[in-house]
Amino acid sequence: MPQRIAVSSAATPLPATEVARLEALRRLSMGAAHALNNAFTSVVGEASFLREEHKGDPAVVEACDAILRELDRCTKLTRALLARRHPPQAGRDEVDLARLVRDLVPLLRETLGRQKELAVQLPDDLVLVQGEAGALELLALLLVHQGADVAPGSARLRLAVLPAGATARVELEIEADGLADEAGRVFSQPDAAGDSLARNQLAALAELVARHGGRCSARREGACHLVVAVELPALGAA
Repeated sequence: MPQRIAVSSAATPLPATEVARLEALRRLSMGAAHALNNAFTSVVGEASFLREEHKGDPAVVEACDAILRELDRCTKLTRALLARRHPPQAGRDEVDLARLVRDLVPLLRETLGRQKELAVQLPDDLVLVQGEAGALELLALLLVHQGADVAPGSARLRLAVLPAGATARVELEIEADGLADEAGRVFSQPDAAGDSLARNQLAALAELVARHGGRCSARREGACHLVVAVELPALGAA
């Protein structure tokens, strides 16, 4: 006699408690996003209003322009990161760090701001590491932006990708007047950063470096010169 064989079955429903938890998380995240959007809009509106209201006062105009430029920089960077999201992959790929950094240069120059001058040094050969391309892009972005943030006011940055035998080295040199003594320490000890946002971003950088089997170090070369280096295991040049 013919037999009926089930080839699919209905999905097992989630327990009511799990549904309630997920719904609570959804509402919490939506509420937080709404509150942040309102705060962002308020800051932009107030800064624009003050600039217009006190357009005869150069100090107020300069301060408002600085606030608006910083918000615009953060917005551009956030949009770029969202556009660069990679779907999760089961394995890791061979990534050429030189090409990855070369592709990021326009975004870095656009989002660093007027006071930060960026030079880039890249080799002609491939500098291959094994890892997640999207995570390595975020690593490079965090390295440069956190390096820029430890430099008060104007600064000259030089980003270099250097093959170094068994390791691939991404090096950021920072030249700026008034570099704090702890400017380099925060890269190896994120808890030493002065504010919670910087601590979280530096901790994320450290996590990305560790995930790829690397290490991050920083050294002072004079009162106005700091070198931050990320070393990752290299696959060799092709």
